[in-house]
Amino acid sequence: MGRIQSSVGLVTGTDIVGTVDQLIAISAQPRDRLIASTELLANKQAAIAELTASVIGVQLAGNRLASSTLFKSKTSTSSNSDALSVKSGSAAQVGTHVVRTLQTASTHNTTSLQRFSATDTALGFTGQLSINHGESLIDDSVALSSLNNGRGVEAGVVRITDRSGKSAEIDFSGARDMDDVITLINDADINVRATTSGNSLKLIDNTGSTNSNLIVEQLGDAETAADLGIWGIDVASSTVTGLELDLPDGTESVRGAALSELGGGSGVGPLTNLDITLSDGSSASIDLSSATTTSEVIDAISESGLSLTVRLNDARNGFQIRDVSGGSGTFTIDAADDTASQLGLTASTTDDIVVGENLNRQNVTRDTLLEDLNGGLGVNIGSFTIKDSKGVLGAINLKTAGAKNVGELIDKINALSANVTASISENGDGISIVDNAGGSGKLTIANSGTSTTASDLNIAGTATNQTIGGQTKSAIVGTSADVIEVTADDTLESLVSKINADGRYGTASIQTNDDGSFSLRIRSQRGGEAGKLAINTTGFSLDLRTESRGADALIAVSTDGGTERYVSSSDGVFDLGTDGQESSLINGSTPLASLKGGKGISLGSFKITDSRGKTSAVNLRVEEITTVGQLTAAINDLGIGVTASINADGTGISVVDTAGGSETLTIEDVGLGRSAADLGIAGEATTQTIGGESVSALVGPADGDVTDSATGISLTLKELSTDPITITVKDDPTVVSNATKTFVDQYNKLIDKLDSLTYYNAEAQEVGLLFGSSEANRIRDSYSRLLSGTITQAGDLKSLGSVGIRFNSEGQLEFDAEKFGDAMSEDSAAVEAFFTTSETGLSARLDSVADRIAGVSNSLLIGRTETLATQITQNNSRIEALNERLESERERLLKQFYSTEEAISKIQGNSSYLSQIERITIDS
Repeated sequence: MGRIQSSVGLVTGTDIVGTVDQLIAISAQPRDRLIASTELLANKQAAIAELTASVIGVQLAGNRLASSTLFKSKTSTSSNSDALSVKSGSAAQVGTHVVRTLQTASTHNTTSLQRFSATDTALGFTGQLSINHGESLIDDSVALSSLNNGRGVEAGVVRITDRSGKSAEIDFSGARDMDDVITLINDADINVRATTSGNSLKLIDNTGSTNSNLIVEQLGDAETAADLGIWGIDVASSTVTGLELDLPDGTESVRGAALSELGGGSGVGPLTNLDITLSDGSSASIDLSSATTTSEVIDAISESGLSLTVRLNDARNGFQIRDVSGGSGTFTIDAADDTASQLGLTASTTDDIVVGENLNRQNVTRDTLLEDLNGGLGVNIGSFTIKDSKGVLGAINLKTAGAKNVGELIDKINALSANVTASISENGDGISIVDNAGGSGKLTIANSGTSTTASDLNIAGTATNQTIGGQTKSAIVGTSADVIEVTADDTLESLVSKINADGRYGTASIQTNDDGSFSLRIRSQRGGEAGKLAINTTGFSLDLRTESRGADALIAVSTDGGTERYVSSSDGVFDLGTDGQESSLINGSTPLASLKGGKGISLGSFKITDSRGKTSAVNLRVEEITTVGQLTAAINDLGIGVTASINADGTGISVVDTAGGSETLTIEDVGLGRSAADLGIAGEATTQTIGGESVSALVGPADGDVTDSATGISLTLKELSTDPITITVKDDPTVVSNATKTFVDQYNKLIDKLDSLTYYNAEAQEVGLLFGSSEANRIRDSYSRLLSGTITQAGDLKSLGSVGIRFNSEGQLEFDAEKFGDAMSEDSAAVEAFFTTSETGLSARLDSVADRIAGVSNSLLIGRTETLATQITQNNSRIEALNERLESERERLLKQFYSTEEAISKIQGNSSYLSQIERITIDS
């Protein structure tokens, strides 16, 4: 039967819906009382939550006062913050540092002087472009700070008197390396030339006079002359050689590359005479027989008396001689033997510049660690196969072979069943593998699986005919250089793409010049000294010139009047430890290029798979990630079950699995990259204890030689200053004073919250949500007893009043900053103990009270919150049941009313029909 849709009875005129609503409202009174009760419970629950937050606020403020670091806070100032800014950590020592700014950091940047009218037109070049790391350069000059077993050279003034009797006082305080020493002496107003002989300074008097001895005198108390090996010189001779200097391990010469390192390690020499004829017809035969370094070769040529300039070529791996005589003849460089060819300088040209060939300084030896190859980028610790020309197969697995250096790897290869011979390449920058089998096939070397080991060693591929030891052999010759094959079809755009395809050492771009032309630009991947590049072209010339050479920032620091020391940085940020010495700790702003002892992190990609098998990846180059903070943020944004952060020691990053799955968190490098390996996080996670919890994680560090775990001062060099800059570090009691004031404020906020929730207004008959609450009373009583009582077993101070904290008449705390400052001045250790003593100090007691009141388990407020939540859940269930019952009752009443209306309608219809029946009359 369909329901009558009108809310008013059509027959009786009764307001059916209104009547039912009133009847239901009467029946709903128990439910409405329950709803009101539930709303009150919810409001009390919210009030308890507010109280919990206020208690935690007090707890956190108290916990901060538990840190002894807080009481050791320092403030630091720079006398010239525009040039050198400073930040100090808690472990910085109070003192004064005098800093001389010697050199700002720079990144190696090279641009072609040759310009092009378009970027998409074929260049017509055929040959190779090679990019190598700085270890192949021959422009070394030993840092003074590394001499004398690391003691360095003390800054000071030395007087040198030539044999005419003329003297010059030379200040070496600005000298950083041996080249600076040579320049300062040679630029002095005396006729004495400085050079080096072996590992000693050599002074040559050019006066031709005998009026005086050649004399070296130390002025003041410094030991500069002694540290340079020229102290006490007083000779009746035009030439004198100082004492041999102690060089750091791995350094062969004080200035320039040793000639024995050139030619791939086979050496250059013995040299005899170099014959040079300039375009004006002037000539000289220059005796190079005593030269032992590239710098000594340059010095000897410079002293020839010819109108020429000599220096290293722009790639810094060979020489360059320029004829400035202005003649119109032929410029020739030759020798009666192979001296000129060994130096890469044989020439006969009408040009005025001769650019020498790459002298192939050896940068790979048997002792070179595999992790130091490729300019410190290292190689993948994986496996590769070697198949000789007869098809005999051998395999090397670096994980199991135990080879740590190049020599051990060579020995492992030579022990294989494949008939090959491995050795250091003739260029001294990689491994050469020669096929001895004489088969019909070709020697091939291939990576195994996802390994990139052979590619990283630059030996993956098929053998070609090579000239080795003067003979043609089928071989694969590895190199540390990034070699780009250039064809005639290459455009500027495609050349840039080829360079960037590897991008191991540098990245290329197109530079638009002022005249609308275009040039090739190559920029190092790393900043500072470690990012130096050697760039050469074979078969064509781009006339590449260095705009900025990779250089570390350098400062000289003297602490509290102590001995000055040199500190370098690849990016201009100097982190000094507690004693002013350099620290290797990292933070969010630490550049990835400064990790691994300044060698930097490979800018590749790596894949992370969490314990539930969910995988994602980070690509440092594509995502332009350059700092530790950007890297951890990128990992945390992957959307998989991992969390990345700087590890507890501040030495690297940690990646913690948070997925909670049954598999193992793994991180692996992708392609040719080794970013994860460089960061020390490649592999499978292990169980680690981090933050007191046992977790599955992979933890760095990025640096294996970090020793300083304290944060000292951080200096940022922005520009050079002509005057020394004073850095002052002082104790900063305002930090702990402000922290104490914060605790007082947090406590007062808690009291305000308690007052707002427990008030009673007799006039208005209003009460707070928690009026009469036992929880509120217990909170007030717990804190009152603690803060007004005696604090024992926490040093000499026993009460809050002794550190300037007291209760006012309204039950809130007041902080007397002056009294607190006096207490710190009188006995800062006692104030520190009052707050920080474990278990019995004020902070520990505050923490204990807060845990009882609002701790995670079995605490007062959490228990009350759970009880309220249970009551609210139960009430909501009852309300839902009552709503269902009321809805059923409403349906029943409506049905009854509509049924009644229908019945009445029928009765009325029947009455109408009856009234229409006429009486039948029967005639008699």
